[in-house]
Amino acid sequence: MLRLIRHRLLSHWARSLALLVGILVAVSSFAVLSATTRSARLTVTGTVAKSRGAYDLLIRPPGAAQDLENAQGLIRPNSLSDVYGGITLDQLAAVRRVPGVEVAAPLEVLGYATEPGAVSVDLAGLVPRGTRGVFELGRTWHYDGGLSALPQRPHTVFITPYPLETVPGTPVSRQEADGKAQYLTDRYFEVLPSGKRREVCKGGLRAEEQSTGLSAAVTCLSWSGVTARGEQASPGGSGPRTRVVFAFPVTSLVAGIDPEAESRLFGLAGAVTEGRYLTSAAPRTVPAGADEVPGAVLPVLRSSRAAGDLTVEVTLTREGAGRPLLDKRFDAASRQPEQRSGEQLAVGLGSLLATGPVSYDSGPDGTVRPRTVPRPDKAATLLPLDGQDVWFRSLVPQGEQFERPSALPEVVGTFDPERLPEFDAGSRLPLGTYGQPALTGADARSRKLLDGRALRPASSPTSYIQQPPLLLTSTAAARWLGDHGYLTSEQAAAPVSAIRVKVAGVTGADAVSRERVRQAAESVGRIPGLRVDITLGSSPARLTVDLPAGTNGRPALALTEWWSRKNVAERIIRASDTKSLVLLALVLVVCVLFVGNAAASSVRARRAELGLLAAVGWRRRHLFGLVLGEVLLLGTVAGILGAGVAWGASRALGVDAPAGHLLAAVPVALAVAAAAGGVPAWLASRVPPATALRPALSTGGRARMFAGVTGLALAGAVRARGRSLLGAAAVATASAAALVLLAAAYAFKGTLAGSLLGETVSVQVRATDVAAVVTMAVLSVVAVGDVMYLGVQERAAEFALLRAVGWGDAVVTRLVLLEGALIGLLGSLGGALLGGAAALRLSPGGWTDLVPAACAVVAAGTLLSAAAALVPVLIQRRHPTARLLAEE
Repeated sequence: MLRLIRHRLLSHWARSLALLVGILVAVSSFAVLSATTRSARLTVTGTVAKSRGAYDLLIRPPGAAQDLENAQGLIRPNSLSDVYGGITLDQLAAVRRVPGVEVAAPLEVLGYATEPGAVSVDLAGLVPRGTRGVFELGRTWHYDGGLSALPQRPHTVFITPYPLETVPGTPVSRQEADGKAQYLTDRYFEVLPSGKRREVCKGGLRAEEQSTGLSAAVTCLSWSGVTARGEQASPGGSGPRTRVVFAFPVTSLVAGIDPEAESRLFGLAGAVTEGRYLTSAAPRTVPAGADEVPGAVLPVLRSSRAAGDLTVEVTLTREGAGRPLLDKRFDAASRQPEQRSGEQLAVGLGSLLATGPVSYDSGPDGTVRPRTVPRPDKAATLLPLDGQDVWFRSLVPQGEQFERPSALPEVVGTFDPERLPEFDAGSRLPLGTYGQPALTGADARSRKLLDGRALRPASSPTSYIQQPPLLLTSTAAARWLGDHGYLTSEQAAAPVSAIRVKVAGVTGADAVSRERVRQAAESVGRIPGLRVDITLGSSPARLTVDLPAGTNGRPALALTEWWSRKNVAERIIRASDTKSLVLLALVLVVCVLFVGNAAASSVRARRAELGLLAAVGWRRRHLFGLVLGEVLLLGTVAGILGAGVAWGASRALGVDAPAGHLLAAVPVALAVAAAAGGVPAWLASRVPPATALRPALSTGGRARMFAGVTGLALAGAVRARGRSLLGAAAVATASAAALVLLAAAYAFKGTLAGSLLGETVSVQVRATDVAAVVTMAVLSVVAVGDVMYLGVQERAAEFALLRAVGWGDAVVTRLVLLEGALIGLLGSLGGALLGGAAALRLSPGGWTDLVPAACAVVAAGTLLSAAAALVPVLIQRRHPTARLLAEE
């Protein structure tokens, strides 16, 4: 049998060489790519294992996470800014007793506090000294990256070179939301050189847009100074008053922290830029006056970064003049009075505000749309000017309504969030630092409207983007506020909003660290009334937010917001292993299809020979061994040569491939040969001798007429449907792999996991994936070329007849190319469907980006298959038409 196998292979040396080269390319590529993939996996595992955020567990009250977070395994950015208590001190103590907990840092979100900001304009630098006149001060507020604008009524300013005297005016009563209030306004008298007095600045009172109270309608200034009647009214008496100051409210989120735990978790003590860090000492009590409850001085650590992008454009125009003397924009969000350490902070802790969470509607493409909430006609407290826009969060007063001791916040220091330690960029967490969130345009229109800038938190707590805590106090001070009625009774009883936990012995997202975190999470989960999220291995993930249009000019925007997706590290490691195995297996699958088709065609061509052997006494197992032995012998030779080719290629490419790994090419080649030759060998052994020796005759079925080149091409593909399906299957395999790669590289912007960590890993391993897909594409083209070669050989007389009746070479060539294109179209369409389903399973919601990639894959598969048919038809042209017709 061995002699017969060797003779058969040598007598058909061209086909044997083609099969040998096909298996050689597949196994050598497999050996090199598997070695490269092994190195890439080590890189991926190392990158993922080193990724770690500031904490490993996030513990929140039940119900703190919204449906969108639960459904998609996400954590909303700044998700703790609207969670107000819910965890008791006993639960915090129980968490700290859990074995393995290294740091348990509580966060007590107290609410938004209002403090005054101010902008001043000095007329002394704008008009000549001694000017007397009336000016208009215009103010326009800008926010949402300048897309929203809210103008205020111009304010009148009067200045005189003469001294001014003030006289208390008549009290004015006004009914406010919380009762009746009285306002006083001064009357101003200009003292002329003659000593005569005349009243100026008559304008009474009016309500300002940002205030529920009343203020003077005219600001009265004097180059000589302003004094009260009865005092010495002289030019040097009180000095010139040429500066007009207008105030506006600014809100800041206040939170209580455990200073020691927060410093161990984030290194917050090292970010202090002025003054000192917080301590755990109890607030300092201050004596009370008559009929008053003793108050307390509460330490506050203030962020040095502005809260948002609220700006005010100020214009100053002389009455009757057209051109303004001043047109300047001020950063209103950072215009708070600059208190140094030891100075009292002008923050109203008695009117803290809590915000409700944002609700979302999800679209079919994965985008989310935040819902707006009704805005009351009159706010219960002062809000920044951007609070007059649409509301995405409701407001709830925090304090209890009874007599309270005075809470005197005192700045002990400032900290710069940008000085906090940097954690791995791929594993940043919501509230992992105290930096400002920034949303960018998700489409070209939104990016153009924003002029390429990011949309940052507004000043009002009712806006969509939330600010992080900007005013930090100690947990002792926060509990003092709860004990004395500054918080609701529910929050006073359970003051902790969240606990961030760092687990001991965790070095990254490696298997040992993940197991330690899992055990700690299970132990914490047994404490009643707590929700535990494992944040180790999480990574920022893009979410497209359709922000509705505002009421002050901002149009609807599509924004990219970075949420955190949980368990990304583990999924990437698992997906990396799966992807590597699948791509390498697909390389071998294409090779099996190619070799199997060649072996099947060999069996068909040897029907008479195999029938004769069966007639002279060869048993089925002998026939099976004969056909399979030919393929196995080729596989053995290809495996040995493939190991040598893989060694040379790995040395040239600088791939670290162990010798044992390269020698594995031999058993892989044998496995490919056995899988490819098994079915043809079994079919050869099952054919009865009489059937094999009988010439092939028509079955007498109903004839089908095919007209034109397209009809004949379709007939040729259908006639050898088994062979055509094998070629289409090879194209489908390569097309599916190519589409998944394109989805990862382009359509889904470098990642199937939809996260920042996934992008990093995808960039690192993409070269290996491309090489595997290119190898599959080459093998699939060769497989289609082999299918078309066999078809052209079998139909040589048919093509000769077509030429004899007048069909030119160009028409026959087009017929063969069209047949190859039909096989490629069938395979690439099937591969696009399979690859698209796999890509969408890894990255749901990206089907709109996937359509162009799928079209490109289908077009490439069709064109390459058509090109593969060109070589067989050129070979067929060399046979003389007359000889082919004579043989027929």
